[in-house]
Amino acid sequence: MANTTIQVTTETRDHLAQLAAERGTTIGALVAAFSASQLTEQELAERQRAGREAMRQHLPDPPSDEDLASSTGALERFYAVAAEQLLRDRDAAA
Repeated sequence: MANTTIQVTTETRDHLAQLAAERGTTIGALVAAFSASQLTEQELAERQRAGREAMRQHLPDPPSDEDLASSTGALERFYAVAAEQLLRDRDAAA
């Protein structure tokens, strides 16, 4: 993979260097990890669309799109509950 240069202030570079050193990594790896952890607007919209579709398929009375839009963290809570249920089901099957 090719590298490139990102211009930042000296203070930001120094701060990133200290963070990287404390974590035993490089500035490039630190920036790459941050970038990988962030969703673009398009990725977020797709995740929300997929989450709404999953709710429609798996909940007997799924919330409306309007309810989801007005509720902070509804999809994240749905994913958390679904993950807990999957783990319970897996443990019960073992």
